[in-house]
Amino acid sequence: MTRTALDAAALLSVWEHGGAMPAPARAVSLLAAAWPGTAWGEESVGRRDEQLLTLREQLFGETLDAAAVCPDCGERMDLRFATHDVVGTTEPDLEALTVRVDSYEVRSRLPTTDDLLAVAGEDALLERCVESARRRGKPVAAGSLPDAVRAAVAEGMAKADPHADVQVAIACPGCGRECSLAFDITSYLWSEIDDWAQRLLADVHTLASAYGWREGDVLAMSARRRRAYLELQSA
Repeated sequence: MTRTALDAAALLSVWEHGGAMPAPARAVSLLAAAWPGTAWGEESVGRRDEQLLTLREQLFGETLDAAAVCPDCGERMDLRFATHDVVGTTEPDLEALTVRVDSYEVRSRLPTTDDLLAVAGEDALLERCVESARRRGKPVAAGSLPDAVRAAVAEGMAKADPHADVQVAIACPGCGRECSLAFDITSYLWSEIDDWAQRLLADVHTLASAYGWREGDVLAMSARRRRAYLELQSA
């Protein structure tokens, strides 16, 4: 898959229009800008997030820094890991999308971003993704499935789309507690882009004020050239 050159102006435009969007829509808008022509809203959530990790690596590098608080002793932990630590570590199990519990057989599909945007709540999402449900061979409504069957279906979806719920293993240096941290690439990457956009706009303001350049002129420059002009201006 070939990525379109996502220059400063294009990324800034995605940031501008994505501010009012819900998180799933932001994820799709970023991928659509980088890889146009793919219906990212129809891809599974895990496939979407896996590609967001690839985009993050291309934009900001492979090193990821995060923070967590130990649930036992409350100590703050600074974490550093790499994109390859969470990409491709688990193979999907598509057979898990067919679940047999007691007298029930349920076939489902993977949730997509379009699904997330169309419904509210995990129950509604599960029911939307159930393609067929039978009890002793007779069709039943997805909404009537008992809790044990719903739990099995949800577990099957997670096995079939492991990147939809990325967990990073951590160990507290204070008390030694080992646990896992949920890592949401959409919110993480958007926070980085927001910081980057704020810095870029500050640079544009400084250079436009100093030299009378238009925003487009400044954005068309490489980051290295912008930095050189900023250093000259502040000298």
